[in-house]
Amino acid sequence: MLSAIRRATAGQVRLGGELAIRSASRIAVRFAAPQLMPVVPSGIRVAAVFARGYAGRGRPKGSTTKTSTSAEAKKKPASKTGRAKKTGTAKKTAAAKKAPTKAKKPQKKPAEKPARRPKRELTEEQKTKLEIRDLKKKALVREQPKGLPDKPWSVFTAQRLRAAGRMEGLEVMMPQISVDFKALPSDEVEKLNAIAQQNKVANQVKFQNWIDSHTPQEIRAANLARLQLRRKHGITKYRSIPDARYPKQNLTPFVAFVKSRFPSMADDPSHAKDKLMKIAVEWKGLSAEERKPFHEIAATDTARRQKELDAYREQGSQ
Repeated sequence: MLSAIRRATAGQVRLGGELAIRSASRIAVRFAAPQLMPVVPSGIRVAAVFARGYAGRGRPKGSTTKTSTSAEAKKKPASKTGRAKKTGTAKKTAAAKKAPTKAKKPQKKPAEKPARRPKRELTEEQKTKLEIRDLKKKALVREQPKGLPDKPWSVFTAQRLRAAGRMEGLEVMMPQISVDFKALPSDEVEKLNAIAQQNKVANQVKFQNWIDSHTPQEIRAANLARLQLRRKHGITKYRSIPDARYPKQNLTPFVAFVKSRFPSMADDPSHAKDKLMKIAVEWKGLSAEERKPFHEIAATDTARRQKELDAYREQGSQ
């Protein structure tokens, strides 16, 4: 192999020398200048040039490194993970094929719901009870705080019942409690009276705090429900809740006249109802000119109420 390459190289050197000499002679003849004859390169340099050209010509286009790396890559065994994945999937498919198909259970039909019984119509008495219950709920009856005993008699009775430790047999106990209370000395009554006054103040504070815990609109709705309980159902024990936040009723001309005349009748020993009857007679005897100031007072108070009502409604809408 090496001898053949050497022979080919020597032939190329001879051919190159001849070509170089021929080209040099042509150039000299053309320019007719023997002194400008080019120097012919030595045989060693020509041989080196042509040897490099021959070596490059014989080399293949693709690089040896690339081919070697590609061959090595082909020879490399497959990775373990790839084999594991293939074997795992193959096992799964085989197990899926071998696994017997489970028979589907027949679905049970849903049981038919029994037909609902028609609602019974309420009697008038039942409707009345339901209405009273709803009104009591709106009236805040159960929420209203219970007060302490605020009278000497009620304080004494509560003390005796607490000492007895039982509430049974009140019909027998109450007559004896009444007899004992009447036999109390004056200093004991004064002590009971002091306790009653303290309880009264505590009740007022507690009641006012309860009112303030509700909005004016809620207290107003409770008072309307209590009014229906009194008028429609005759339950009079639930009084209206006093709320200073709600605008007071405006004065009428007659009420303004009563307020102006009532203090002057303080020395009259007659009953308040009789005093009112006398004032009413006086009102009827007044002329239009004499009633005019009281009409003006009533108009001013009506404007005051309307202004307060507007503010109250605006507060309720927020």
